[in-house]
This record gives sequence, C-alpha cells and structure tokens, in this order.
Amino acid sequence: VSKLIDKLDPAFDSEVHANASAALVGFMSQQQQLQWGVTTTTQLKLAAALISPESVRQLLERMLNGSPSTLDHGLTVLVVLVRGCAAQQRMSAAEAMPVVAEVLNQLHRLLDVLRNPPPMPAIVNTTGTLDPPLGSNRLKILEVMQALVGLKSSEVEETMISLKVMSTVLDLFFQYEWHNFLHNLVKSLVEMVVKGENEAFKRSLFTDADILQRIVDAHHKNEEAMKLPKACRKGYMGQLRLIANMIIQESATDRWMEEYTSSAAWQAFLSSFLEPLNDMNEKRQLGQPTTHGGGSPSDDDDELPAHPAEDLGEVASQFEFRSPDQHEQLFDHDQGWAADDELIAQELDDGDHEMELDAEPAEDRDSLELSASVNAMHVDAGREDDKPQEDPKPKEDVEEAADAAEYNDINFWKPRPTWFKKE
Repeated sequence: VSKLIDKLDPAFDSEVHANASAALVGFMSQQQQLQWGVTTTTQLKLAAALISPESVRQLLERMLNGSPSTLDHGLTVLVVLVRGCAAQQRMSAAEAMPVVAEVLNQLHRLLDVLRNPPPMPAIVNTTGTLDPPLGSNRLKILEVMQALVGLKSSEVEETMISLKVMSTVLDLFFQYEWHNFLHNLVKSLVEMVVKGENEAFKRSLFTDADILQRIVDAHHKNEEAMKLPKACRKGYMGQLRLIANMIIQESATDRWMEEYTSSAAWQAFLSSFLEPLNDMNEKRQLGQPTTHGGGSPSDDDDELPAHPAEDLGEVASQFEFRSPDQHEQLFDHDQGWAADDELIAQELDDGDHEMELDAEPAEDRDSLELSASVNAMHVDAGREDDKPQEDPKPKEDVEEAADAAEYNDINFWKPRPTWFKKE
C-alpha cells in the first residue's frame, strides 16, 4: 500500500497515477478483489493497511503537494476511503476512524482548492465562457465533504462550522448555474444539514451562508434575466425550489427556524414565487400530492406559464380522448364508409345540388362529377343483393365487361389479366 501511494508522485506521468489510484480503490472494493481472486483474510489486511493513520497522512501529503494529476487521482482514493468510513456508521470520527481525523486536519487545504483552484484553461460552451471551470478536482472535494457530513459526527460538523464550509459551497452553487452535478451535490449537503440534529450547524447555514436571502436574490435575478430576448431560466431554479420547500417543511418541527423564516423578505418570496411554482407543479402532476416538501420528476421544469391561473380543466378540454372501445368504430370500413357513400349518393341525386354544381367552375364541376361516379360505383358494388335480377347479357357483352377495369374495395382501379393478352 505504501509503495502504491508513493506512485502518486509528480515525477511519474498521469498514466502511472491512474493505475496506482485504481489499485488503491480496488483494496476497498470487495467486488474488485473477488475478480482478483483475493481471499477474505487478505481483503481485510489490504483495507486495514489503507485505512491507517500513516497511509492516510501519506496520501494527503502526496495529493496536496503534487501536481494537478496527483490531486485528481488522490481525491479519487480519498472519496472511497471517507465513504467507506461513513458506511460503518461510527459516531465519533476522530476516535473510531483515524482516516476521518487526518482528513479533518487537512480540510482547510481542501477548502483552499475550492476557493482558489489550480490554473485551468477556460471552457467556451453554449451558455458562455467558464473561466475557470469547476473541474473534476473541486467536484471530488465536494463529494468528500458530502461523505464527511454523512458521518453525523460532532467533530466534523464543528470543523465545518469554523471553516464556514457551507458558505463556500453555496458560492460555487450560484457561480456555476448550469452544472447539474454540482447542484445535486449541494442540494444533498443542504438537506443533510437541515435535517440533521446539530442546531449549531443549521444556524451556520442560515447565518454564515445566508441561504434564505440567497434564494430570494436568485429568484429576483432570474426574473430580471427572463425579460431579456431569447432568455431562459437559470439552471439551478428547480433545485432552489426543492431546497425552499424542504426548509419550510423542517421549520414546522424546528420552531427556532421561525426567527429566520418569518422575515418580510422570505414571506414575500413565498407568496410571489414559491406558492405559484408549487401550484403550477401540482397541476402538472395530475393529482399527485405535492405540498411544501418532497420532490418529483418535474421539479426541474418549474416555469411559470403566461397565465398561471388558467384552469387545468380548460386546458384538458382542448384535447379529445377516446376509449379503447372506440377503436373498432374508428376503423370499421364496411359501416363507416358505406354510410358516408350513401349520404354522398343521396346528395348527388338531389336536384338542388345540381344547381350548386352549375355555379362552380368547369374544372371543379368535372372533378365533382368524376368523384360522384366513382362513389356511386362503390355503393352499387356493395349492394349486389339489393339489385333486381336482370336478364342475362349476351356472351359478347360479358367478355367486354371482363376486359373492362374493375373497381375494388380500396378505392383504386385494378387491371384485368386479359388486358395483357397478345392478339
């Protein structure tokens, strides 16, 4: 383990760093070790060697004092280590899991990377220019912090309060307004804090991070941006709605939150922005319960329509719905088409209709006469039994009729085989 950590050295290239990182991550993965054919005893020894104060301290030093490549691949290993600690559900991180204690000692240096990232080339995309971009390193640091908060350790929470971690996290949230991976991580972090048991950590979110005022300001900025031509909502608006609903839901049980949620600015935000968004989203759910909490698949689609008060019944009335029983009625050719043809034939026999045809141009009159004759042939073809019996025709007339074109049931002319006989 120590030799693999030493491979995270700037003297080696990024391929060596990637291979060493993959091997160290494999020590924490039972599935990967089964593929390697490692016994259970060896698995425990490898994991224990990696989760030791000496190994974790060595990893952090190599990672933070190296190159961007060592930082990237070292963070990959660190995320797995901290998540492994969280899975064991130890209450005291400093005493039970030395890896967490070592991470907390270097947390201020990880926070510096969040605030002052290493130089990276700017990225130009359809939303504009990202200079600097968020980068995978800062995203992995946020994953480490998410895993640390998941420990529900008082040592972790006190360290984050003193370093004002949540304020920096929210800065990144609003800075990169189209980074959905970042938004999901930050939403998860905020949810852990708000639903946690540490009141001091919660108060830090409302005071140091000033989350309520940030949410209000973001909606006002979004409203101004929507007035520009070809504008669209900012990418984090759906996540902000979920966070606001969650805060309201938790404030119903934690009465001390009322000193923050009872402010005039927050109450105006609820009536002007949040309640119309929730009502619109509830209508979209078509009956699914949506109150001031709980998410839904359409939570990222909250966009106020031009007329928010439009009744859903009026919108639904614009559409025609058919039951499965109507399928046969729609495609019953023998009944539907025959009835239409009878109606056309009756209209063509009416004398008043002939006067209207005379008023039409010559080309239209010819087309109508041709259509009427074709429909009449179709109607007559379907009523062979209703016709009176006529005297048999001579043999010559029968042969001529056989050579004539035959009109079939799907409205096109069908040639006869006798047309192609050689004389």
